[in-house]
Amino acid sequence: MSELTAWQIYDLLNRDKPLWLAGCDLSGAYLKGADLRGADLREANLSQANLSQANLEGANLEGANLEGANLEGASVGKVNLHRASLVNASLARANLRESVLNEANLTGTYLYEANLRDAHLTRANLTGANLSEASLLRAVMKEAVLHNADFSGANLRGATLFAAGLEGATFTNAHLRGAMKPNGDIYE
Repeated sequence: MSELTAWQIYDLLNRDKPLWLAGCDLSGAYLKGADLRGADLREANLSQANLSQANLEGANLEGANLEGANLEGASVGKVNLHRASLVNASLARANLRESVLNEANLTGTYLYEANLRDAHLTRANLTGANLSEASLLRAVMKEAVLHNADFSGANLRGATLFAAGLEGATFTNAHLRGAMKPNGDIYE
């Protein structure tokens, strides 16, 4: 991975969009409120980066490292996060609507009040994730690992939990009507 200086990052952010930053080392970068719409960030290292309130709509973050990153209030809709690592990242109130998080590692991720409506989380690992008050309306979590995840007050109406691992998961006051259970039955 190539390492960028603060000046190079500033220069890149002020260029015409979309940006091509595949494989770049942006670990610890201050990117609060940055316009990264449609950026190519495949395999980029964004660990511990501050991306709060950033706009990443339509970006490609496949295989990116976002461990411990701050994405609170970020717009991450229609983003490709396939195989990305978001371990212990904070995505409180982030908009992840229609994003692809298949096979992503979201262990211990903070997704309080996040919008994951119509998101795809097939075979994603959400062990110990906090999804309280999150919107997971029609989200696909087929074969996802949801051990000890907190879905308190979350909206899971119409979500797919087929073959998902739910050991120790909390669903206090969650809305599950029309969601598919791990065994294929539907919640009434």
